[in-house]
Amino acid sequence: MSDDIITRISMQSRSVRELIYEELKEAILNKRYEPGTHLRERELAKEFNVSTTPVKEALRQLEKDGLVVTQARKGSFVSESVMSSVEEIRWARAALEGVAARLAAKKRTQEELEKLESILKEMEAYTKEKNSEMLKKYNSEFHDFIQQTAKNTYISNQIEAVCSFDKFFREKAMSHKEEHERAFNDHYFIFEMIKSQDEVGAEDAMRNHINRSTTFTLNKNSSK
Repeated sequence: MSDDIITRISMQSRSVRELIYEELKEAILNKRYEPGTHLRERELAKEFNVSTTPVKEALRQLEKDGLVVTQARKGSFVSESVMSSVEEIRWARAALEGVAARLAAKKRTQEELEKLESILKEMEAYTKEKNSEMLKKYNSEFHDFIQQTAKNTYISNQIEAVCSFDKFFREKAMSHKEEHERAFNDHYFIFEMIKSQDEVGAEDAMRNHINRSTTFTLNKNSSK
């Protein structure tokens, strides 16, 4: 396990369980842990330099995500159907964020539109600079602000339920420079649909963006 994760754990900037969960999730999605791999709690605790308690908690969350299965008296294993879980969550995320974009197109105020445009302008500047780290930041802000503009607590809560996958795929996509311009064009089109209050167009644009970018990231991972 990388020294970086151990350093972050020691700094306690986030909960230990959350950091271990994120690290294991990324390892599974990146296929560093292949389907069927036995995730031994004591070995993981030793690698992370922590007790087994946060490891157990992280594995329980991964089980809820469908990435890990626990067998009585045997332990926890990477699910054999990881990619099916990822694909299904992708569909859910695309549908939910699509609805959020549709509601944002319907409900947005002029002030909110101007705020979204200001985020888009930052994305345009960092796309030209090919600055992956800043694009990750403003990419998240763009999606988060659309959810805020949708003004629907139920949809926001449902998106929050898949946010760990959402964050993973957004950041992975933005780490590839060839994706920057395509992503900006997607976001610009989503903005234009919201600006014109084209509810159906905004929903379709968001769904298409998420499906395209996630497929790109999955294909990149599988080619490694």
